[in-house]
Amino acid sequence: MDKIFSYKSFSDGAAFKDADAKQGIVTGYFSKFDNVDSDGDIIRKGAFTKTIKENFSRIKHLMNHNPSQPLGVIKSLIEDGNGLAYESQIGKHALGVDFIKMVESGLISEHSIGFISVKKNQLKDNADITEITEIKLYEGSSLTAWGANPLTPLTGLKAEFDVDKIVEQQKAIEKFCKNTDATDETIEMLLLHSKQLSQYIIDLKAIQPVVTTEPDLIEAIQSFRKTLK
Repeated sequence: MDKIFSYKSFSDGAAFKDADAKQGIVTGYFSKFDNVDSDGDIIRKGAFTKTIKENFSRIKHLMNHNPSQPLGVIKSLIEDGNGLAYESQIGKHALGVDFIKMVESGLISEHSIGFISVKKNQLKDNADITEITEIKLYEGSSLTAWGANPLTPLTGLKAEFDVDKIVEQQKAIEKFCKNTDATDETIEMLLLHSKQLSQYIIDLKAIQPVVTTEPDLIEAIQSFRKTLK
């Protein structure tokens, strides 16, 4: 058994299915089946069957893989033809309220799972692809930026990522922060992710260094607050 804790991200048009702000219910997909990811892995339907049966009550819904940022209680986990579908009752705490706002604005479009691979094998017709057939799932995360793990903030980003998508995400963060009544903590977190993404683009040297006009985090929060008055 592979006992290495791993993260895998999933993002496409079906990342979220629905969000009911009034009831605080969010549905979507934590993982997708049958697509080869950037690590050369492919998760098959049935990989989550055992962990759902045995560990459902211990699986958490987090923000950015951060155990100190729980979003709510997972009410349902189902494997369907597309992937691992979830339904969560989002908490009424400040982060939960802000999360619903971010979902409704379209700012969050990616999910990721924290897991251990229990069973996997190389495909017979392609040794470069690893097929994962059983997973022990610990948590599903909604991400404000790609691979936004607070311990390894950019570990999920790879050189082949579309730089235009990263820039679009930065613009979405800026737009959200300027027009939201979310808490200062959430705005600070988002601006930090934006700065991380800017630095990552520079480090990749894929494009010319991005010139940012963002002030320091505290000044930015104050500026955004003034626009709300």
